[in-house]
Amino acid sequence: MLKFLLTRFATALPTVLGMSFVAFAIVALAPGDPVQMELRAMGVVPKPEDIAALKAEYGLDQPFFIRYGAWLWRALHLDFGTSVATGRSVISEIGLYMPATLTLALSALFGAVVISLVLGTLAIMAHRFTATGVRVLTILLVSVPSFWLALLFIHIFILNLGWARLIGDGTVYDLILPALTLSLGAGAALGRFVYERAYAEACEDYVRLAIAKGVTPVRILVCHIGPRIIGPLTTVWANALGGLLGGAVIVESIFGWPGLGQLILQAIGQRDFPVIQGYLVLMGLIFFAMSFVADIVVILADPQLRRKVSND
Repeated sequence: MLKFLLTRFATALPTVLGMSFVAFAIVALAPGDPVQMELRAMGVVPKPEDIAALKAEYGLDQPFFIRYGAWLWRALHLDFGTSVATGRSVISEIGLYMPATLTLALSALFGAVVISLVLGTLAIMAHRFTATGVRVLTILLVSVPSFWLALLFIHIFILNLGWARLIGDGTVYDLILPALTLSLGAGAALGRFVYERAYAEACEDYVRLAIAKGVTPVRILVCHIGPRIIGPLTTVWANALGGLLGGAVIVESIFGWPGLGQLILQAIGQRDFPVIQGYLVLMGLIFFAMSFVADIVVILADPQLRRKVSND
């Protein structure tokens, strides 16, 4: 197992480094001068000497690759620099907003898992016309953009019914609509995967043997098919969490949820490059961590893979 973990980490290291370079390059080469924007925001008329001093303070006067090397070394120590807009460290800024985003993403993931299992089970076990209807509903939910669904929920549940607040304060009550918005689309996409995996397993010989023995369909699904597909499902669910964290930006902005979406949109508007870079790297590391954990879970859930890894 240790050899597998080290190999998996070694193969992912170039990807992580490439991701960090792309994140740094996209932001560093983007148009706009954060120093001049900060001075104008402070009500100061930008002067060449002031601009040069601030650029020297933030290291923006160095060549590109020297800046990347210095930034990467600091990033390895979890030092992504200082926010140009607030003067606080990037880690502190992200730490202020991360709990709300994690709460939203985990809630949406829980809802997506439930929805995927329900839709996938209905599609595989229901009658022909019902199953077709479920698959059509799944396609519709996958096709609907999250921002359109968020605006629809605002129109129905906030403006018309008055069941929720348009501008909340981060309570559990304010979490329902944004979590539901994210979980519907993700759950429908995951539901298609559940259906495809379960349908593929239902065509195997061991399922036909169980049917011949008179085992009920529910028992076949839970006791026979379920254990065989839980590994791939765990991988997809883990990757979905990373997608929900990244996709929560627009939904958080629409519902006013105090998460990373608010932070990154403010940083983009203010050209706060250190915060943008830290956010991009953080999202990439979360994707990597979720994929890494999913691989471990798949091995632990599959006895054959576990024996193979142990023998290697």
